[in-house]
Amino acid sequence: MYHENEMCGRAIVFTAVSVLVLVSSAVGAWGGEKCRIFLVFSYHPSLWWHINAKRGLLDALRDMDCLYKSFYMDTKRHTEEPWIRKKAYEALKEVKEWKPAVVVTFDDNATRVVGGGLLGTSTPVVFLGVNAEPEKYGFVRGTRKRPGANVTGVLERHYFAQTFKLLKALAPGIEKCAVLSDDSYTSRVALDYCRSLEPSFPVKIVGYYTLRTLQEWQEKVLELQSKADCLLFYNALTVRGPRGKVLSNEEVIHWTVKHSRLPDGGVWEAPVEYGLLGGVILTGYYQGCYAGLKVKEILMGKSPGEIPIERPPRGEIAINLARARSLGLKLPMGVLLSARIYGGRQ
Repeated sequence: MYHENEMCGRAIVFTAVSVLVLVSSAVGAWGGEKCRIFLVFSYHPSLWWHINAKRGLLDALRDMDCLYKSFYMDTKRHTEEPWIRKKAYEALKEVKEWKPAVVVTFDDNATRVVGGGLLGTSTPVVFLGVNAEPEKYGFVRGTRKRPGANVTGVLERHYFAQTFKLLKALAPGIEKCAVLSDDSYTSRVALDYCRSLEPSFPVKIVGYYTLRTLQEWQEKVLELQSKADCLLFYNALTVRGPRGKVLSNEEVIHWTVKHSRLPDGGVWEAPVEYGLLGGVILTGYYQGCYAGLKVKEILMGKSPGEIPIERPPRGEIAINLARARSLGLKLPMGVLLSARIYGGRQ
C-alpha cells in the first residue's frame, strides 16, 4: 500500500548526505531555544492542498525542535488585489514582530506579495506550490541551482503531458481534449505552462476555458460533449454558484461526472478522488516535504541563495475505478498495478 510519509522519508534519506555535516551544529545554532517557522498560506485552512502541504512540511521537519505559526490569506474566496495587499501587509507585520528563523510561503499569491516583500532582507524565505517562473518574482540573481538571494523553494509544475498520455492509455480512442479551469491568477499561469507543452501531447487541444460561474461551467461541459472526446480539469476553486458563493472542487466535479460522458483527467490528487477518471498527479504533501527539506538546510546553517530552486522529480499515477466503470472502460492491468486507486465518492 502507498503511504506518503514513506515517500517523504525516502526523500529525506536521499538528501541526508547534503546536510549530514551540519547536524552536529543544529542544536547549538539556536542556543537551546526553539526555532520559529512562520507559515503563510495563500488560501484558507480547510483547503485540501494546504492541509497536505503542511503535513508534508512538518513530516520533513519532525526531528527539528521548532515553533510554528500559521497565517491564511484567504485569496481563493477574496480574489481582489486590494484584499491580497491588505493580507500581505498583515503577514509582513507579523513577521517583523515574531522574528521567525524562516518564512514559508504556500502558493503564488503568498509568495509574490509576502515572499516578494521579504526579498533582499535578512529573513530566509522558502516557497512551495509556485506556478510562475521564479525569475518573474526576482528570486533568481544567479542561476536556479544557486539563486543567490534570501529565497529558495519548490516549483509547482503539473504533469500535463503525462496525464494526457495516461488518459490515452485508459481510453485509446480519444483524440481531441478540452482544458477547463476557474479564472484565477494561479490557473492562468498554470494553463500558460500547459500551452507551452502542447507539442508533446498525444492529443489535440480544442480549447482552454477559464470559467467564473457554475452556469458557465455547466454550459461549457455540455457544449463540449459534441466537440471533444476528453476533458482535462485543472481547478475550480474560484467558481461561484447562483448566489455568488464560492464552490468547492468537489461540488463542481460531482456535477461534471454526473452530466459528462467523456473520459476526464486531473493533475491534482483530490479531483481524482472526487470522481475524475485519472491523472499523473502532483500532491501537496510532496511539495511540502521538499520545501521542508530546504527549510532544514537553512536551519542547519546553509544560505537560501545556495539551495536550488527546483521541482519534485516525479508525479504519481492516480485512477478512479468508479469513474472507469461508469464510462465502460477496461483498464490496463500494468497501469493499475502502478497506480494509487480510488473508488470515487458516491
